[in-house]
Amino acid sequence: MNESGYPIAVWGVGPAGLNYLKELCKEWRLNVVGLINRNPQRRAAASEATGVPGFDCLQALLDGCAVRPQMIVIATANPTHKDFTLQALEAGLHVFLDKPMGQDMAEAKTILEAAQRAQGHLQVGFEYRYGSMTGRLKELQAAGDFGTLTNIDIVDSRGHWWPDSPDTPVEEVWRLNPAIGGGPLLHCGIHELDLMRYYAGEVAQVQAFVPPRSLAFYPEGIPDHLTLEMRFHSGACGSFRLYHNIAPTWYRPIPRHNPVYHQVPGHGLDIIVTGTKGSAICEIYAEQLHLNRFDHDNRETIYLRSETFGHHHHNVSHHNTPQMIIGFALRCSQGLGPIDAADDAYRTTLLGQCCEEAVQAAMADGWTSGPVSIPSAHV
Repeated sequence: MNESGYPIAVWGVGPAGLNYLKELCKEWRLNVVGLINRNPQRRAAASEATGVPGFDCLQALLDGCAVRPQMIVIATANPTHKDFTLQALEAGLHVFLDKPMGQDMAEAKTILEAAQRAQGHLQVGFEYRYGSMTGRLKELQAAGDFGTLTNIDIVDSRGHWWPDSPDTPVEEVWRLNPAIGGGPLLHCGIHELDLMRYYAGEVAQVQAFVPPRSLAFYPEGIPDHLTLEMRFHSGACGSFRLYHNIAPTWYRPIPRHNPVYHQVPGHGLDIIVTGTKGSAICEIYAEQLHLNRFDHDNRETIYLRSETFGHHHHNVSHHNTPQMIIGFALRCSQGLGPIDAADDAYRTTLLGQCCEEAVQAAMADGWTSGPVSIPSAHV
């Protein structure tokens, strides 16, 4: 951290926000001038750990900081995102908003309209686009290695989402509570939906398939396995499969069991891209990208090479939020706009909400939703 660096603040120092705070304090081009948290114990602990002064609200931070921040990172609980984002934009700050953009489309629209009026820029944290592996895949696509994209498949398998003590009331298990931003699709699956848009463009139709649940302790309306089949406006097709019922849980504190998650059998995040010229198998957790070329004259698929990405921390391959925050802050310091326009995040949010509605329809049917058209995102 550099006192002459670009001044930023962090709002929310729960597990994610505290991680961002610590990483941002290491960046010499930034000056973290303050943090906000309503919980006095958590606020004091974060200040003690980082040396960053703490405040209980935005106005207190703006009044009390020795240097006024130009940008703020919002990493608070999902239900607070709308109100806190509006406050920060109205104060003239640039805002990095951890996803989701809102609890529903009404909130997302309110945030987008505020960003369009505001002096400051809004960047929503769909950071999966900018990992070393996901970014490399986009680079190869842009270079024409795959030709015209015809299909994209993403498979995400992880342990179940009851990391709390077994006797925790279900409504307090936030990852499984849609009222506070939980649920397999909208909490984490939204990142994969954003990647599908990133590589293949806008989705025209989606159809959800949901089998009977294996995990009887999951609350009503929360699937432990789902499949989304998609048709894009480009003519390409796509498939997204999400599993919570294959791999063992790795992050549960009781009993304590925290191995390196990407090495746990059954945990995987794979992206398969197929085009008219070739294909790629991107094994995120295995940190391997395999490339093939189609030899149409000889009716052959030729293996070209494998690229390895194990030289850095495994989160860098797809999930490096602090680096995206730093990139956005530096763009703001140079008078540039956001990395991605706010209306792009709005379109991902719309796709996520439509897919969630399809999943709920499939659960009600006992199998599938039938085809669901995705409306245009005009605001």
